[in-house]
Amino acid sequence: MIRCGAVGDTVMATCVIDPILARFPDAQIEWLATPGSAALFKHDPRMTQVHLLRHRKFPTWLTKTKRELVRSSRKRPFDWIVNLEVARFLRPFVSALKCRHLIGFNDALPWQDIHGVDNHRRVLAAGGFDLELAYPSLRGIAPSITLPPRFVVLHPGNSHAVGRGRLNIRAWPEERWRALLLALHSKGIAVAVTGAPTEAELVRKVAGREGIDLAGRTTLPELIDVVGRAVVFVSSDTGPIHIAAATGVPILGLYGPTRPSQTRPYGREGQVLLLHSDRPCIPCYGTPQQISCADNLCMSDLGVDLVLERVLERWDGR
Repeated sequence: MIRCGAVGDTVMATCVIDPILARFPDAQIEWLATPGSAALFKHDPRMTQVHLLRHRKFPTWLTKTKRELVRSSRKRPFDWIVNLEVARFLRPFVSALKCRHLIGFNDALPWQDIHGVDNHRRVLAAGGFDLELAYPSLRGIAPSITLPPRFVVLHPGNSHAVGRGRLNIRAWPEERWRALLLALHSKGIAVAVTGAPTEAELVRKVAGREGIDLAGRTTLPELIDVVGRAVVFVSSDTGPIHIAAATGVPILGLYGPTRPSQTRPYGREGQVLLLHSDRPCIPCYGTPQQISCADNLCMSDLGVDLVLERVLERWDGR
């Protein structure tokens, strides 16, 4: 398996694992990943080995991991290589690997402007794999932290600060997250607030004394377990929302400038509900219009009362 991208990209690529194991139950799966994303597989029994690739663009002769994989494949060719990378600079490396079957994004099966999981499913279909099980899936491990039997998870981080103190264009305002937590707390609902160590200050402000501050207190595999045990997971468009989708937890996604057709959490029917503005300027992500938008108007359009109502619906099982 070759997918050495960010956490969200890697989570989406996990949709290929179960279809492969359904066809080859005794398969030994090896994954080529970036060091940050490799932690997703630390406690995943489906993985035989995870190879770390720190420098994607370096040629094979300058990259120890690439050289070792090429050498080992010459001694013992892979049965299958599934290349889920579209970058052309990786093609010489992939071509140097010895295998019996190779499927992936090449000129005959190009990357299209559709959701990443749907693209990966097309690769599986090209290899004759059954798509019934082709959904993102992860395996976590329980943390030592004691959590309530039922709780909501809020994930307010989203590369929160982007130069000059500006908010990431995909982020929901900090004060809205805090207001949502207080509203849930007033109804007797326990709330855990997750975030990376770099987001500790943001999580501390949102959680206050009423919420459970989990910033930096869980490893990635432990985060998978925590998110999967929640009743509802609430987040904007960022990596952990894809982790949540892979656990099967009900999701409320707050979307604005990005394209849900490409970046929505890929869940099963009824699992994911997205809230978004109806402004005619969206989606604008990656366009010149995004650069000129300084107020995140489409994200500010999402009011606390609306989000609260949708969270309570899911909390009550509706």
